Amino acid sequence: MSESKQLQQLVDEVKTYMKYAVSDDQIEPAAAVIHKYRNSPQVLYLLREYYLALPDAREEPALQIAQLVHHQGVSLFVVSTPSISYLYVSSVHQVVWLGEYKDTEELDPEVLSYFGFDNQEEFLKSCPPVSDLEEYGSNLNGEPSVCPACGVSEGEYHLLGCAVEVCPWCEGQLSKCNCRFEQLEIDVIEKEEELEDFLVLLTAKGRIPFKPQQVPFYPGTSDGLDRDEKTG
Repeated sequence: MSESKQLQQLVDEVKTYMKYAVSDDQIEPAAAVIHKYRNSPQVLYLLREYYLALPDAREEPALQIAQLVHHQGVSLFVVSTPSISYLYVSSVHQVVWLGEYKDTEELDPEVLSYFGFDNQEEFLKSCPPVSDLEEYGSNLNGEPSVCPACGVSEGEYHLLGCAVEVCPWCEGQLSKCNCRFEQLEIDVIEKEEELEDFLVLLTAKGRIPFKPQQVPFYPGTSDGLDRDEKTG
């Protein structure tokens, strides 16, 4: 299935769940939010989880999405309804509800550490009032600022295995080319240690960070050979 068809299928799912979750007079504003984020898989998965679970059993539309912090494809999002705001942790394909915004129970220390907070108090101090939250996605009508496959921001390294990451050896699609096998001098990667060894080699070579212009590439034409060595 093409990426556009997958997105449309996801949009249709969110709309279906939304219709069962809100009253008729709230359908239009709820649908407008879904339409705005129709090209953002991460937000669509977030909205789908919201309408599937409806925190506190409140049948209210999600009217605003704000991103508090983002790191390597994982975000803390605030979903605001007419009466309350909720905090979620979200990657491209996994969404977890954490509770009411600024009134959550003690967050997992690993979650806090991942986003650079030493403790709950430091995190709460960084949370602005709901009225000051900036709506997420002001640039969605232009080029995406996050990778459509793994969700990292522009300038961050892709999550290893992402279909969009470019191979620094052949300039093809890293998840599809043979360079990982050639660099490790093996036919197949079967052990976690081999994957870790490849990450070391990849980092030493120079990983190519995400740029909005990147799309899934076909394997390159250099047969996995280092272009610098061939031309040097």
